[in-house]
Amino acid sequence: MNGIDSVAIIIPTFNAEAFMIRAITSAQAQTCPADEIIIVDDCSTDDTRAILDRIAGEDPRVRVVLMPRNGGPSAARNAGIRLATSRWLAILDADDAFAPERLAELVPFAIATQADVVTDNLAFYDAQAGQVTGTGLADDAIIPDRPIGLRDFLEHNRADGKSFDWGLLKPLFRRQALIDNGLFYNPEVRHGEDFQLAVELLMAGLTFRILNRPLYLYTQRQGAVSGRASGMTRTTVAYGTLKDAALEMSRDERLKSDPELVELFRIRAHGLARLDDADFVSKALHGGKIGQIVRRCLNDPAFLPRMLRQIGTALRRRLRV
Repeated sequence: MNGIDSVAIIIPTFNAEAFMIRAITSAQAQTCPADEIIIVDDCSTDDTRAILDRIAGEDPRVRVVLMPRNGGPSAARNAGIRLATSRWLAILDADDAFAPERLAELVPFAIATQADVVTDNLAFYDAQAGQVTGTGLADDAIIPDRPIGLRDFLEHNRADGKSFDWGLLKPLFRRQALIDNGLFYNPEVRHGEDFQLAVELLMAGLTFRILNRPLYLYTQRQGAVSGRASGMTRTTVAYGTLKDAALEMSRDERLKSDPELVELFRIRAHGLARLDDADFVSKALHGGKIGQIVRRCLNDPAFLPRMLRQIGTALRRRLRV
């Protein structure tokens, strides 16, 4: 690719020696080759750096960037965005992979629809079983044949544990649209960073489109088939932090005139609170730390009612089965 079609793939890495080759190889093997493959190492302490240096010596498109200090995935992505010179930027996490035709399909789609940001669908990958187990969006999912608005996006990010959250979709950006609007990943966010940036993009008026093709292979934290942990993710789950962020967004001055959008952020925050409760209880029970559950009940009066409602819902579902 070159000129209007030029693409940089940005891969943040951290202690990824055991699995990043799959991601990098998928970037190198695109049927429409990327012009730049920028790999940003976030102060790995394993052999990641040595492996990256070898790869860079074999492929002139590969550029290895070393972060001065560990800043998390958002900071690493931002470093890659700032260094890239291509028209389009594709983000690839080190534990994931691209289908060979991903750029060949996404870039023409972005150009044809005059979009600033496009995403495709996710193919969920069970690393332990070595197979794709499903997709994020259903084949017959109703995707608007028009730019996605903030209301569309929030309607599909309720964090209710029932429907797929569009905030998980992985973007291809028009680089100049980010630069012109001063839009980057929030370096303080280490979980859910794609959702937060997507909200900022939409609030800034950028054009966002979705192509329902499963071209991004998303490694599951726990495989749907194997039931085993991938051992590849370096992300620490932080539903409580995401809940607080959603509530903060609901108070944004730009939303004052639209109470429906404010309510959608609150609905998301409520869903994230429930996910945080479930994650907390699961970890406490697994670790035999019942006292932590008792303390949470005392410190957060709403915690026990939320958990009782979730238990009741689960029991009703089980009885119906």
